[in-house]
Amino acid sequence: MSIKTILNKPTPNMNIFQKILGTVFPPYKFSVLRKERSKLFAAIISALPNQFSEIKIQTLSGRLYTLDDWKLFPDFKFVSMGYGGDVVFQYQKRGQNFKISGLQIFSKRNDRFEDVEILIQDNLVSGLKITCSEYQLNEFDLGKIKPDHVFKTSFEFPPGDIDLFYEKLDGDIKQMLNSNNLAEIDFNNRIYYSFYDLEDGNYLAVDKNLNVYSLVHDAKPMAKKLKNTFTEILSDLQSNKFDVERHLIERYNSGK
Repeated sequence: MSIKTILNKPTPNMNIFQKILGTVFPPYKFSVLRKERSKLFAAIISALPNQFSEIKIQTLSGRLYTLDDWKLFPDFKFVSMGYGGDVVFQYQKRGQNFKISGLQIFSKRNDRFEDVEILIQDNLVSGLKITCSEYQLNEFDLGKIKPDHVFKTSFEFPPGDIDLFYEKLDGDIKQMLNSNNLAEIDFNNRIYYSFYDLEDGNYLAVDKNLNVYSLVHDAKPMAKKLKNTFTEILSDLQSNKFDVERHLIERYNSGK
């Protein structure tokens, strides 16, 4: 479901029909809830002032999956987003963490404006807080969002698995590795740390033991362990000796 679809106003009859189905069929209820929360979330992000244009562009290009309870920061909902691989690598900036405050949205239920805060982790949206709210679309007037006094402050997150992984790397590897390109991904039910984007959802990655893998969805096997060491592959990438096109051709042909 694209952002364009989220922002389109549904017809009243269809909206009522969807809610009736949601009452009868729980899976459909979740689908309706996700659609409504996506519309609320998109309206909030769209209302951010131009100083946050990068955050707006990248977030609206993705897809909201869920707003979940967050044990780490109980006042916030954890924002689960889906992005294209190129978006993540383009906008992720490790260590760029901050909080956006000052945005307000009118609550029809409370008959007043409620405060909105957004948490940014590694330059990606990770948390949302709306005071005195159940995060339901029908609570709010999306035409009444105040962006006049928005500001940002620094915010500290505890180190995650990928931060701990990066800190354990040798200094020589860190010098050759762009940390902004490092991402934890679940590929075929196994965790890898991707470090180079082969495009179209394909990557060069390492496991926790620094074994190098080529992860290519349409190849057999999808995850192929390479003979190169992590240091060797980084050196080849740095010196432009690694031929991406040739590598992909070999991967696609190897299973035939």
